[in-house]
Amino acid sequence: ADMKYLIPAALALLATSAQAQDLVVQLRGPDLAANAGYLLAEARGLYAQSEVTLLPASGAPAFESLARGQAALAVEWMPTALVARENGLPVVNIGQVFGRPSLRLACRTDAGVTDAGQLRGKSVANWFSGTEFPLAGWLNRAQVPTDAVTLVPQGDGAEMLRQKQADCVSARSFAVTGLEGATLLDPTTLNAATLEDGIYALDGSLTDPAMQERMARFLRASMEGWRAAAADPEGTARLLLGPDPDPGALQRLSAELGGIPAILASGALEDAAYRRTVETLRAGGATAVLKHSPENAFTHEISDMAMAPAPGTDATAAARPRP
Repeated sequence: ADMKYLIPAALALLATSAQAQDLVVQLRGPDLAANAGYLLAEARGLYAQSEVTLLPASGAPAFESLARGQAALAVEWMPTALVARENGLPVVNIGQVFGRPSLRLACRTDAGVTDAGQLRGKSVANWFSGTEFPLAGWLNRAQVPTDAVTLVPQGDGAEMLRQKQADCVSARSFAVTGLEGATLLDPTTLNAATLEDGIYALDGSLTDPAMQERMARFLRASMEGWRAAAADPEGTARLLLGPDPDPGALQRLSAELGGIPAILASGALEDAAYRRTVETLRAGGATAVLKHSPENAFTHEISDMAMAPAPGTDATAAARPRP
């Protein structure tokens, strides 16, 4: 695993200095649909109380902003977080936005791949930047050595399949436009599901009660934004794309947002989904993504605070789901 961007833990702990005025949050990836809840929360003023600054995705990994002290929170996939933690960056999951995996492989029908066990000798496109970790766990579950598969950089998935530049391309379940007719593989069929977009902090910042409160407010407002985005895909797409959007882009983003409810979590990390993620990343013996089982890699404290009922509401309705 190429984790060259990880800064040593001692330097990483300096990130607590990012707690100046605003709560700075580093978003992940340029994908509008995958960031819609945060952007909608910002547009609707849901963050006003918590003074949040959202950093748009850059070419650098999201955790680099945490390590450099430029952000207090970062959005990232759990496999990337657990690998980073194993490599010395003390990131902790404080909340979970997507509760089910969206990662899919779309394979050309003439490639003859109907499950991950048939990927041996095939070429698979991947975005890298951490998304190779869930794929490696999935291959390990399928008992296909990663070196038996040719990984190629992901471009336009539909175009790559058409041009036969790869046998399979990576996709997210909510963004499969243009991949109609391809065979879609789902990691859950092999119990290879790993958690994706969650919110991470450095453990040093979690000792400050005022900071915990700000993180909880951010998580609460973000999930409100996500639920609103999921409830009104087209209205959200229009807001995010701005006035007079391209009709094709509007249709595509509306369709993608329409797929978000199927994977949206409550904001709290489910213990069973966490365990399944770790088991998938620990599978494969010598080729396992994680060499050790992580410890103290998440806290329920922030999500419990975020989901605590407001005074005068029914407490049972707001309790987080337990596995």
